[in-house]
Amino acid sequence: MPKKIQHTTKANLLSIDLPQHGTSYTVISHEFIIDYAQQALANAGFIVLDEEYRCTADGQIAQGVYKLNYNNDPDLAMMFAWTNSYNKQVKFKCVIGAYVNKTGSVMISGDIGNWVRKHTGTADIETQETIDSYISNAHMYYNQLCSDKAAMETISLNKRKQSQLLGVLFAEYEILTTEQASMVRDQMKKPYHVFTNTDSLWAFYNYVTIALQNSHPKTWIEDQRILHYFISSINNFAQAPRVVVTEVEGVVMPDLYIDPDQTNLLNQIEELEIEEIIEEPVIDEVVQYTDPIGNTFEAPVVPSYVEHDAETEKTIEKETIEVTEDEFALADNFDLDFNEETDEDSDSIPDFF
Repeated sequence: MPKKIQHTTKANLLSIDLPQHGTSYTVISHEFIIDYAQQALANAGFIVLDEEYRCTADGQIAQGVYKLNYNNDPDLAMMFAWTNSYNKQVKFKCVIGAYVNKTGSVMISGDIGNWVRKHTGTADIETQETIDSYISNAHMYYNQLCSDKAAMETISLNKRKQSQLLGVLFAEYEILTTEQASMVRDQMKKPYHVFTNTDSLWAFYNYVTIALQNSHPKTWIEDQRILHYFISSINNFAQAPRVVVTEVEGVVMPDLYIDPDQTNLLNQIEELEIEEIIEEPVIDEVVQYTDPIGNTFEAPVVPSYVEHDAETEKTIEKETIEVTEDEFALADNFDLDFNEETDEDSDSIPDFF
């Protein structure tokens, strides 16, 4: 863990001087978030069983995690987390998730609405409303994570596949530092905690979330969200309804809940645009056919392709290459059914080493 990041106390966060950034800056203090969030949780019937705080050395960037008393799953407790800053390096954000009792790490869904707000205008009022909104829908978010966890426990993931997932998270998504990637690798060899099946996706997921506990408060929530999004996407986990965020004049605000099974409006627009650009085929030839009893038929000949000049052909070829090369970045078609050796076979060193 970097030396400038440290666990801290509520009292220390409250002692940090408030920022002075001019009249347009609306202060959202650490104290305001702590007091309002805990009161809102209490109003909703939740009890904060434990609270954890981390911050930079000067306290300018801080995060809080509240373990709650709700746990339909014995392995998972409900969790509320927030991140805030005084130095404009990160906007205020909050999230509902699950707290893994065995490891002390957390789960944050990649699809739930993660609300962020600049410290301007009525940001303090909207912060209250947003905290209330997430807490009022906390059970929905928590239950979805419990479902994802149950699914991960049934998915077998040997060390070869775990290594491949680790490589993608480190090299492609860049949510792990070199030190954190090493932590995951070490746990793959000797887990910090005992799991029913160390060759399960659930065990590997925990190896990563444990390592992510050392992420900088500025990126911690997003790192957790990206991890869960990646894992749920490649395994086709069901998605919970989420808060869709809309940006209005530079302000990101929660809009409305969307049913994931509902037809996507953007897809409809795209289909209409495709229909509009399809041109009627040019018919410049007619073929005649006479059957054995003397009936004659005529049918238009529709060209099966459109001719392009040389320059257009080059452009199309270039675009095709670019799409092919960037295919992985556009869609994560990650295949867990690799044609790999068993763990026992992989102990032998291949000839090419």
